[in-house]
Amino acid sequence: MKKIFAALLCAAVLCSLCGCGAAEEPAQTKGVVVTDIFGDSAVLNAESRVAFGYTSFAQCWQLAGGEPLGVTLDAVEDRGMDLPEEVEIIGTVKSVDLEKLIALSPDYVVLSADLTAHTELKDSLREMGIPCGYFRVDTFDDYKSLMVQFCAVTGRDDLFEQNVTRVEENISSIRVSIPEGNGESVLLLRAYSTGVRAKTDDNLAGQILREFHMENIADKSPSLLEELSMEQIILEDPRYIFVTTMGDEQAAEEYMRLNMESDPAWSSLTAVKEGRYIFLPQDLFHYKPNERWDESYEYLAKIIYPEIFG
Repeated sequence: MKKIFAALLCAAVLCSLCGCGAAEEPAQTKGVVVTDIFGDSAVLNAESRVAFGYTSFAQCWQLAGGEPLGVTLDAVEDRGMDLPEEVEIIGTVKSVDLEKLIALSPDYVVLSADLTAHTELKDSLREMGIPCGYFRVDTFDDYKSLMVQFCAVTGRDDLFEQNVTRVEENISSIRVSIPEGNGESVLLLRAYSTGVRAKTDDNLAGQILREFHMENIADKSPSLLEELSMEQIILEDPRYIFVTTMGDEQAAEEYMRLNMESDPAWSSLTAVKEGRYIFLPQDLFHYKPNERWDESYEYLAKIIYPEIFG
């Protein structure tokens, strides 16, 4: 971490020496260069006022020793973030209140590259002279990369050690214990109050299952990604069925009960008959687990390889 931290600091110094010369640079521009996934950069330091349109990124900032200037409503209502009273609510994750955001005069705004509502803010923020960065975290390595930058800004390599290095070591110990070769077949579903879809590795549960050498039947039958076919599911008869839920968990489970479990063919599936039809907890498999990423790995490992991790 110290080598990475030093490299980032060096990059920031070089940045501050470009153009008009270091003597003419205002003091507030000195800091660490933060670069988003599109290659856009800004220079931040531990005193920078940073607002967040995505709660998981705000949590990462806290884990790095920072305190957000503004967050969306779900940070309080859904995620229960412990925030100082002065932190402002700037709308919802899908509808950031641009007026409230601009009124805060942030030095930087952190947004999600996966949300159209966020990418549409870019031009407006730039017109107002407010730097913004877009990030994506689908894997532990994505989380680690983000935390490298955040901890370099705050200067808290101790928190990197605590919230990233320790977690990575735990994940590594799980990975090396996973048997080589092809694993069992699996169907990964995402359920919500009005529907259900098959998923592959475009989410954290799918990524972990792939690392565990599981064979996702949606990879062999891509048509399942467009429309679930009970006939195809019966034909493949996966050994495991995992379900992540989005939004209201109870409503998503009710949808599954009424629209999937009510089909007599569903109860004929091996995974259902043998108790391997499992709903995964939202805090580990829908929301980004951040410093709990190792718990997500361990949760699935105990189910799939109980003889090793039980």
